[in-house]
Amino acid sequence: MSTTDPVSPPLVSRRDVLNGLASMATVSSLYAASLEDADPDEIFELVIIGGGPAGLSAAMVMARARRRVLLIDGGTPRNAAAPAVHTFLTRDGVLPSDFRKIARGQLARYPSVAFREDLVASITGEPGAFEVTTASGGRIRTRYVLLTLGLVDELPAIPGLRENWGRGVHHCAFCDGYEHRDEPWGLLVEDPAVLEHVPFFLGWTANLTIFASGLSLPPEALSGLAGRGIKVESRKIRQLRPAGNLHSLEAALMEDGSAVLLSAFFVQPKQSQTPLVSALGLTLREDGAVLREETGETSRPGIFAAGDLSAGRMQQALLAAADGARVAYFLAKLSVEESLDR
Repeated sequence: MSTTDPVSPPLVSRRDVLNGLASMATVSSLYAASLEDADPDEIFELVIIGGGPAGLSAAMVMARARRRVLLIDGGTPRNAAAPAVHTFLTRDGVLPSDFRKIARGQLARYPSVAFREDLVASITGEPGAFEVTTASGGRIRTRYVLLTLGLVDELPAIPGLRENWGRGVHHCAFCDGYEHRDEPWGLLVEDPAVLEHVPFFLGWTANLTIFASGLSLPPEALSGLAGRGIKVESRKIRQLRPAGNLHSLEAALMEDGSAVLLSAFFVQPKQSQTPLVSALGLTLREDGAVLREETGETSRPGIFAAGDLSAGRMQQALLAAADGARVAYFLAKLSVEESLDR
């Protein structure tokens, strides 16, 4: 009997696995159906506008139901600057670009799904007979439309904030807080109503500074914050300075030249709908989200919405994907039922 120790298999890092999956997805996507393969007179069952988690998830549901769909995606993804996707089981820590590549690769094996890299200029028509016109001049006929677009973040005009968006400047503690746990955080408060949510951040760090940006806070609020060990900075920020690792900040430089050490800075930016959604004249909720029926249908019959544009403030990749699937289940059922009557 040999006494030689068995050779241990080489260790493979998590990043190596993710890179391998992304490469496989890229190769697979070469075989995905494209719009050029389609009959120009074809009417799609559904055109999905937006290729993030909501749109990709909706496309998968429709593909599994053997429904002919087209996914149109273009421009820069809203989370392109984010260092990783988090809280998404089986994909926690994956790069946003890799997430999309993997999803595209999985969709590529379904012949009923087509893709088009483009921007949508307009949507006209009615249920069962919509026409989607793209920026490149394409005209696509579809029975229904599903909007899965993101929102437009209107970032505060603080030097260094936009440049470090997703790299130390964040909007979601669930998404990026863990990587900065127990480090010094800053929280920009531009509305006193936000103060009631501030203690929530103490779950990630006890070193928390509120930047009031010249806002006058009531004495009782200041007392409550001080009682929890939360510092309040009333001076205005002159600039946010990044650290050398590209994923954290170093400090907030104040107007008097002093510096407040920070690793992460959280903001709640104002948000608006994309020009396409605004042009459609859809009814919005008070918080600016697209108003929908339980089915996902908007105020314009035949046009549905899913994901961040209709989510309100709770915006995460996992929730967007689930919402896209939920709306697509209804649309798949509707599509099959209507096809039986044609």
